[in-house]
This record gives sequence, C-alpha cells and structure tokens, in this order.
Amino acid sequence: MNKNKILVFIGGSYVSGLEVVTLHLISELKREGYSVRCIVNGWNDGMIIKELQKMEVPFDEAKLGWLYLTKPRWTIDSLVHLPGAYLKCRKILKEFNPDIVHFCNYASVILLAPLLKNEACVYNLQEPHGPNGKNLFIYRLLNRRIKIFTAVSRYIEQVLLDLRIPKDKIRLIYNGVPVVECPPGRTPADIFVFGIIGQVVPWKGHTTLVDAVHLLKGPAARPFLVKIFGNDKTAYAAALRDHIRATGTEAFFSWEGFVREQDSIYSQVDAVIVPSLSGEPCSLTILESMMRGKALIVSDRGGNPELIEDKKTGLIFKADDPAQLAGCISSFLERAPSTLPMGEKAHEKALDSFTEYKMAAAYTAIYADIAN
Repeated sequence: MNKNKILVFIGGSYVSGLEVVTLHLISELKREGYSVRCIVNGWNDGMIIKELQKMEVPFDEAKLGWLYLTKPRWTIDSLVHLPGAYLKCRKILKEFNPDIVHFCNYASVILLAPLLKNEACVYNLQEPHGPNGKNLFIYRLLNRRIKIFTAVSRYIEQVLLDLRIPKDKIRLIYNGVPVVECPPGRTPADIFVFGIIGQVVPWKGHTTLVDAVHLLKGPAARPFLVKIFGNDKTAYAAALRDHIRATGTEAFFSWEGFVREQDSIYSQVDAVIVPSLSGEPCSLTILESMMRGKALIVSDRGGNPELIEDKKTGLIFKADDPAQLAGCISSFLERAPSTLPMGEKAHEKALDSFTEYKMAAAYTAIYADIAN
C-alpha cells in the first residue's frame, strides 16, 4: 500500500491511556509519511485537539454519542446531535476517501455502520469487555464491519476470543511509547522512594498498597516513602486519606497531585508500584516506567505479567494480597542497589518490544494487507 490515507476516530472525551496510545500511533504514522486525518469526540476537554494541533494533524469534531439506560440526559444529547454527526462523517469519508479507517471504540462503528460497507476498518481494543449478552451482540455487529481486531495483550486477545471474534481476525500489538534515553539511577538518598502513578480510583489498588505499608511499619522498619501521583481531589482520594490515617501510615506517603510532565514524575522515584485489582490491558504506566529505567512491582492481573519478567525487570505479586506486596517492597528495600540492574533490563526490554515505532510498524503491515 502506498503511504496515503488513514482516518482515525478518537472517541475519548479526555486524554487517558487509550487516547495517549492513539496519539503516539498518529505521531509515528505522520512521521513515516502517511496522510492522517482524525475525527474527534465532539464532547472533549480540548486536550486531544491541542495535541493534534501540535502535530499539525487535521481533524474534525463530531458528536457521536451512545445510548445510556442509566443516563437519560446523555442519551437525549446523543440523539439530538446524531443526525448532524452522521452527515459530517459521511461527508468526510467521501471527501477524504481513506484507505483505512481506524477505530478505538465500538460506538462510532455501530453508529456509522451503514457508511462502512466498503471500508477497510481496523478496531483496537484496550478494554476487558466481558462476554455478556450486550457485549456479545455488539461484537457480533462489529465483526460484520471490522476486518482486523488488534489486541494490546494476550489477555485482551482472549477477551476477543471470548466475544466470539474469529482468531484469524485478531492481531496482537502491544502498546508503544516514545523512546527515552535511560537516565542514570537517582543519587542515593536517605530513603528509598516508590511511586504509584495514574488514576486514584479503587481498581488501581491503592488500598492494597496502604495495607501492605501498614504491615511493614514499626520500630525496625526500613525508611521508605511512597509518592502518590494523580488527582487527589476526588471522593475516593479523600477516603484513601482517611484509610492512611486509620492505619497510622501517614509518614510513609506523600501526595503529589496530578503531574502532567512524566520526566518530573520519574526523576523523583526509585521504583514504581502497579497494584491493579482489575485487568489492566497493557499498562502505560508500566511501559513508561520501563522506558525510563525503573524497576517495578506489579500485580498479576490482566496483561501485567506479560510486560514484566519476574525477578529480572521487576517483581510480580498476587493482586489484592497486601502480605505479598509487603514482601516485594521489603525485598526492594533490603537489596536497594540491585534494583538498578533491574531497571536497566526493563529499559532494554522496552526498547526491544514496546516502542511507538514497533507499534506503528505492526499497524502499517496490517493496513497494507487489508487496504482496498
């Protein structure tokens, strides 16, 4: 396929993991000479648009919503804007005439299905959709329009199989992040600093971490600090603060709030903890930490064990098990210098397997195979 036209639908209303990965892909496609155009969710906070403008990628906004049984106002808003969004997308498809249409959420595919009869469509799944009646119905419809489904881990590959997507239509493509030169380890300090990075929500496992720290505290405890990076103004963050106070572990935690600059985050920590309770498809926090030479402690949920080599680039513990997590933290503290080689190996693994270049190369190979 000539390096010509890719139309990318970005369905998120704000920049989270899926949107970050999609923007990485768009950036690499543009760098390689592909003509990329985007259709952005009309309900957005402006950050996606700023990133596309920075990359000089043309885009249009379309209010393609969805039908929500528990949110009638959202449903009404979606229905009101659907005709205009549908006509706008039809016009763009006709004028741009893409070789490939790349989707990241099922709503856009379902709503635009009548326009996609002759389009070469790729669908990237980054969520563990369960095989319930609703999702089985949705993915049966998707299967009629999508030529290739991409899974970001073997865990998500199995999710697609459970949703009855044929195996020959599934491709495994891990997320990719920009290459970063591995910085030297932090200058030794009085205490070892761990970081927990990302959304401050129950399924991220913050409570398990607090309980693990509670098991380690005491007169003989080795000094260490856990820096919490993420929005600390939510109801859950308030409840987590209460839990930290109740366990008497305040001295071990530092709230850093939301920090956008990644280098600022990683320059402050010696290692990163990802104690996820639910299935992480392909954690960007893990990949970004590896790329910056940080050893990790991660739970065994979702795609986490696919990214980390236990005892080589980090440690893996059983999710929701504070005692196991406490043991991993203790191991890091007892052998603090040995975490530097772990971080170096993590960086090597990221360069080998998890770059945005490798991710884009896998997608362009698919595009070439299915383009009209």
